[in-house]
Order: sequence, then structure tokens, then C-alpha cells
Amino acid sequence: MRAWLLACLTLAGPLGAATGAGYVGAAACRSCHAREFQIWAGSRHSRMVQPATVHSVRGDFTQAKIVLRGEMYLLSTRDGAFYITESYLTGKPQEHRIQYTLGNRRIQHYLTTLADGRVIVLPPSWDIGRGAWFHNLDIADPEFEPGVQVQVWNKQCYSCHVSQEEKHFQPDSLRYETSWLNFGTNCERCHGPGAEHVAHYRATVKPQGPAHDIVMQTRLDAERNTMVCAQCHSFRDIYVNGFRAGDNYYDYFLPVMQYALPPDDDPAYWADGRTRRFSNDAFGLWQSPCFLKGKVTCVDCHVQPHQTEIERNPQLRPDANALCSRCHEAIQQKLEAHTHHAARSPGSSCVECHMPRSVLSIKAEIRDHSMSLPAPENSIRHDIPNACNECHRDRGAAWAVERLNQWYPTGSRRKMILRADAFAAAARGNPDAVPALIEIFADREEGQFVRANAAGYLIRLAADSRVSGVLRRAFEDPQPLVRAVAVREARPSTAADRSEVQNLLVRALGDPVTTVRMGAAVALVGMGVRQLNGDDQARFTAAQALYRERATLNDDDPGQDVASGKYFYLLGDMDRAIAAFRLSLRIDPSTPAQYFLAGAYAAKGDLQEAHRILEAIQPSDSQYAPAQRLLIKVKEREKGSQ
Repeated sequence: MRAWLLACLTLAGPLGAATGAGYVGAAACRSCHAREFQIWAGSRHSRMVQPATVHSVRGDFTQAKIVLRGEMYLLSTRDGAFYITESYLTGKPQEHRIQYTLGNRRIQHYLTTLADGRVIVLPPSWDIGRGAWFHNLDIADPEFEPGVQVQVWNKQCYSCHVSQEEKHFQPDSLRYETSWLNFGTNCERCHGPGAEHVAHYRATVKPQGPAHDIVMQTRLDAERNTMVCAQCHSFRDIYVNGFRAGDNYYDYFLPVMQYALPPDDDPAYWADGRTRRFSNDAFGLWQSPCFLKGKVTCVDCHVQPHQTEIERNPQLRPDANALCSRCHEAIQQKLEAHTHHAARSPGSSCVECHMPRSVLSIKAEIRDHSMSLPAPENSIRHDIPNACNECHRDRGAAWAVERLNQWYPTGSRRKMILRADAFAAAARGNPDAVPALIEIFADREEGQFVRANAAGYLIRLAADSRVSGVLRRAFEDPQPLVRAVAVREARPSTAADRSEVQNLLVRALGDPVTTVRMGAAVALVGMGVRQLNGDDQARFTAAQALYRERATLNDDDPGQDVASGKYFYLLGDMDRAIAAFRLSLRIDPSTPAQYFLAGAYAAKGDLQEAHRILEAIQPSDSQYAPAQRLLIKVKEREKGSQ
């Protein structure tokens, strides 16, 4: 079995993914780093996605027939291959060979490739811990939304479960030709491209001393170190493809921030801004005082990064305080005085109090990485779990508040309470949140993640006179996420504001961070700016090119196509706008893009095509009313041209 596993780990993805950009694949590392390779090969990182074989499939396919959400699925095996027959996708029975498994610890999903190259997650998924089948959409769609819901892995899960992946969506044929270099998270995801390193150490005369042609996380500063893990362990949008270990996260990604999300019954964040959903460990750490003050990184605690299983890392046991006492030695020496619990009880465990299982994973709860203080006040006001009542479930949060006030009368958890109250009120659009948001934004000790969230809420409450000046300070902030939020949210509220906002955005075109420059270009175009002068125009053109690349990266998403179509429309590039709107409708005919498409044709001067599209828009369309108004104008122009 071990030989099979090692062989699978070094297999290339479909179509023999190219080894460009200096990548060589995991097998090239094995000859010199055999021990590390073997440990990694047995870890979950190497097996996030793997070929479906008798060794990798965990689900019970002997249950020949299962019913999930009222739909019947047939399970079978033949000649070592696994099959699922379903009628969910098309209404007719169709057998799919399982090509890949996704997950191997708690949950395992089953992937197959459709004729158009979409790699989809089939509905039956296996709960490893409970030994039971469940519907994949029980995770993403617990409310039973109408219609057929399909999770397209090489679109919705792009860039994490395999290494050096290229989506290769073909807009002309609406096909995917996705490829990757290795299954799972390979060596080069964390160490960067290895071609130069391999060439140096295969040479007759090898380099002496430490290697400087490969990335070692421990040699990076705390910020760049944690960004290596954050490329996967964060809820982010990809703005630029091709992140490499050691790069600046904000040149490639932007977090999906709490302030920008619509209300949701299953929110990504708790009201205080801490992460609620799994795989966001980096966002938790970036909010923690351990990172902000102590510069603690992921690998300071996960000291065996090639072995990701928590159970095989004894230093991570809940009753092991040694990691924390490296910095908090005084507390460890007088542990019971600090915890008010017996030394060997869960109440004296650092992680039980400061890393409670408040992050919701797939059918499990995992530890919060913000290393925060228990704040039962937030349980009372915002239904946020707190560590005290996670243990003392027979007691209420009011009891926990009383105890904490007795033990820690200085109110050290005030910041947690302030955040929750401010963010929750701001999410409702309540201007009463403004003073607290300003306090949070002004506090540099809060770190850029929390401060950027406060800035986003404040800018959206800009009509309040107390917010005056926040936008300018955000544009000039030393932290890139705060600046990125500023350019994203910058909208002049009055004609008098327009000149100031435009000047701020023009300066941001020269920002050292890619996502800030791109955001500034998009915001300027949104304001109707098409041309600048001199060097500003050169920077504007370069930032626009970044956006065009992002539009191409996401052109398999109809919503993104509509957004890029609007961008090109405002820029005056009607051909690109028409192409984007048409692509959105080809991918999903229900996309509300017809009105915008007609507008682009009208702006181009093709009144006949605009007229045809507008007349076809039905009263049920969300854009029907503006479409009718535009139709009247088109008819008037047609008459004038006759």
C-alpha cells in the first residue's frame, strides 16, 4: 500500500500539467529529502485529492442503494473502480465513474469529470467519523434551495486541493481543460518553485552552507511566513493567479471581509469579526495578540509541518501548555492563580480557554485560532460561544460574566465586547456604531484585519459627519488591507467629494500592492474616468491590464462576467462588454444580463440588435422596468436615424 500511495502522490494531473514557471513536482524532492517526503506522503496535505482506488475510497459502496434528500443513488464497484448512478443532474439515470476522492479525515467527497470538463462533486458524500452517507449539499445548501445545485470543483474549489493547478476554461467552447502538477499540497506550494534548487544540488559541484534558492518559512518574517499557509487557509478572492511561497498575499488575494457580506443564516464570521467557518485559520491567527505582538507563526506551533495530523503532534494536545509557556512563563509558574482551576483540569488548559472549538467545520467543530479571551457578554448579546460555557454547559452566560468579573476585574475583554457591539450594529446600518468603529480603526494594536473591517463599515456609513476623514486616513494607512478596503469602497457621496476621491484613487495607482492598484483602477472607471495625464495614465493603463487578467481568470463565472462587462462598458470598450455579457448568458441563460447587453449594443450604435434584445425581456425579469425605459430611447433614436 505504501508503494501505491507514493506513486499516486507523484502522478501528474489530467493532460500532464506543464512544469513551467520553475516547478518540478514532488518526485524531484524525494531523492534528497526522503524522510520529509515519506512523512508528507502519509499526511493529509498530500492526500486532499487523490485518485479513487480501493486504497483511497473510504465510503461503503456495498450499500448498493441509498436515498438522500428524496433521491435514489446506486453504488457499485467493478474491477477496482467505483461508480455512482444518479438521476439528479438530468432527470435520467446516469452512471459516473469516480475519478478522485476529496478529503480523508472527517468527510470524503467523490468527484467525476463531465463531458465538458467540469469536475463535479457528486451528491453522495461519506461521513468517515459516523460511517454514514449524506448529501453533499447538506454542507453548502442546508435550506434545500430549489433547482439542481452542482458544485463544480475546478471552479468553486480552484487552487487549493491540488498543486500548480491551471483552470484552462475555454470561453468559445465552454469547456474546461484543467490540469495540475501533483495531487494534494506538494512541496513547492510551501517552498516555491524548485527547478533552480534541484539543478544546483544535482550539479557536480554542489552549493555549500544553507540553501538560498528555495523558500524556508522559518527564514521569512512572521507576516510572509503565515502568508504561505494563508494561500489556502483563508476565505479569499483570487485577484492574480500564481502566488508563490514568500510572496505578498495581498498581491494575489483579498480576504472576503465581514463588512462586505450580505446577511446569512450561516455566516462566515461571528459578530465580533472572528472566523466562524472552517479553513480560515490564517484570519484567526492574524487577529490574535500572539501574532500581532509576539509574531507567532503557524509553524511555531505546528513544528512538524510535513506531518499535519494534530493527533500525531503531541505538542498540540489540549493538556500540553508548553507551547504557550514559551512566551507566558510567568503565567505557567502560577497557573492556578491565573486560571482559578485545578492545574491538570481542562480549565487550566491554554487552548481550552483561548482556542475553544467555536469554528464550524464539516460536521465538526474546530479550534479558533484568534487566541482570544472568553467574553460571555457576547454570548448574551450576540449568541457567540464562549470558552467558559463550552465546559460549564449547565451554567448560563450571566454566571460566566459574574465569575470573570470577580477573577479579572480590569475588564481585559473589553475589546472583544466593543468589536461585537460595533460590528453587529454597523451590519444593521445603525449609525450608533460609528464612535466604536472609529475607536477600533484608530487602534493600531488591533491589526489590519480588524481595522480594515472597521474601515469598511465606516466608509459605508460615510453619510454620518463623524466619519469625515476616515477615507483619507484609510488611503494613507501603512497596512495594505486597509488601503485595499479604502479603494474598494471609495465612492464620492457628493459632487464636492468627487475631486478628493479621484485624487486619492489616482495616487493609489502607484501603490506597491497589486490588489490596491487594481482596485483603484476599477473605482476610477466606476466614476466614469477614462483618461488621465502623463505618468498617471501609464499607471492607470497598467492597473487596467491587471483587471483584464482577473476577468479572464474568472470568466467561467457568469456573475463575474456581468461585473467585467459593466467595467468594460464604463470604460467605453463596447466590444469587450458585449463579449462578457454574452458569455454570462451562454454559461447561464438566467443571468440578468440582457438589459446590460442591450445597453452595450445601443452605445455601440447597433440599435436594431439593442431593440431586439429589449423587446424579448419579460416582465418577470428584474431589469424589465429599466429595459422598457431604454427601449423607448432606442426607438426614438431609430426614428431620428431614418
